[in-house]
Amino acid sequence: MDLLTCVLLWISVLVPGPSGARAFMLPDIGEPDFIRKCVQAHNVYRSGAQPPAANMRSMSWDDALARGARSWARHCRASHNPVLKLEKRAHPEFRHVGENIWLGAPYSAFTVESAVNSWNKEGADYTVGNNSCARVCGHYTQLMWATSYKLGCAVHVCSRGIENFSNHPESTIFVCNYGDAGNVFGFTPYIVGLACSKCGVEKCRDKLCKYDWIPGWDLGPGGSAQALSDWPIGSKLQLLAGSFWFLYVHAMH
Repeated sequence: MDLLTCVLLWISVLVPGPSGARAFMLPDIGEPDFIRKCVQAHNVYRSGAQPPAANMRSMSWDDALARGARSWARHCRASHNPVLKLEKRAHPEFRHVGENIWLGAPYSAFTVESAVNSWNKEGADYTVGNNSCARVCGHYTQLMWATSYKLGCAVHVCSRGIENFSNHPESTIFVCNYGDAGNVFGFTPYIVGLACSKCGVEKCRDKLCKYDWIPGWDLGPGGSAQALSDWPIGSKLQLLAGSFWFLYVHAMH
C-alpha cells in the first residue's frame, strides 16, 4: 500500500462522510472571526436605532452565554430554552438571560449578518413610542434592548432536521443568548432621545454607551477553557496530523 492510499484511508476513518466534513466547516464559538461578526452585527443595528436611543449599551462577547447557546442549539428544536426562565440557571452572574433564534436550510443560507438582519427587520412592525407591535417583534426588541450588554452565539446543523421546523438534512439553527435579558413586559427596549445622552459615566462610542472595564467573571473571547464536548473534534485533528507524520516517516524507510 503506497503513502497516498494510506493517507486517504486514514482520512476516511477519521472524517466519516458529509456530516463529518460539515462539522469542520461550522464556526466554533471560540473562533475570533465568528465572535467579531456576531458582536459587530449587533452593535451596528443598535447604534442605528430609529428613533435614536439615549441609553443603548455597546455589546461584547461572553463565553458562558455562547456555551449556553451552543448547548441549546444542539437540541435542534424550534423553541426557546426553558432554562432561561429559571433564575441564575443559564449564567453564573446574570439572573435572567434573553435569547434569539434563527432557523433556515440549507446551511449555505446562513450567515451571521443575514440572521441578525432578519431580526432587525421586525423593527418595521414595532413602534417604540407606544410599545406596540403589528406582527412579530420579539427578536427585534431583544436585539435593541438597551441594558443587554453581553452576548454569546452558536450555530449548529441538525442532520435529522429541526423539531417543528424542517426535516432537511442541513437544517440550521443559530442561537444568541443575552445578558441581562430583554423583553421585560411593559417596558420599551430603550429610552428615546439624543444618542448617548443617558450614558451616565460610560463613554459614548459609535452612539453606544460603552464600558471601559471588564467584569472579573468575564475572561473575554478565548479566555475560557474549551468545553469537554469540543475535545473529540480537536483530538481527531491532532490524530490526523500525527498519522500523516507517522506514515511519512515509515514511507522514508
